Amino acid sequence: MFPAVEAEKMIGIFCAGQYVTVSRKKNKVRPDLEKLEGFDEVWSFCLRRPVPGWRLLGRFYQKDHLILLRGWDKHKLFNEYEKASEQIIDDWDALFGTKVAHSGDWFSGYLSGVVRDADEPF
Repeated sequence: MFPAVEAEKMIGIFCAGQYVTVSRKKNKVRPDLEKLEGFDEVWSFCLRRPVPGWRLLGRFYQKDHLILLRGWDKHKLFNEYEKASEQIIDDWDALFGTKVAHSGDWFSGYLSGVVRDADEPF
């Protein structure tokens, strides 16, 4: 079952520009938001409770504006990231036509809130 309360809480924190952890690498870190490596500007918003959690995938329209397009139960998404990313890009194209997804050089290019780079040690 989709964790609506957890999703509302995490999305609220993100929208308010409060503390989120962000990663741009596939590693053992457990960020709130991660850019999927190898996929054209597809991001995963990670809801971790209740376990195993959910992933809301989407793309940035512009800085601070993440458009979440689809949600997946973490178990069902396992080993399906390529297919899921293709669906996100198709959804994007259907909604926004030729509008290219926003990209940035570093986290400050995507977000202006309080961000911790989860790829760097404390």
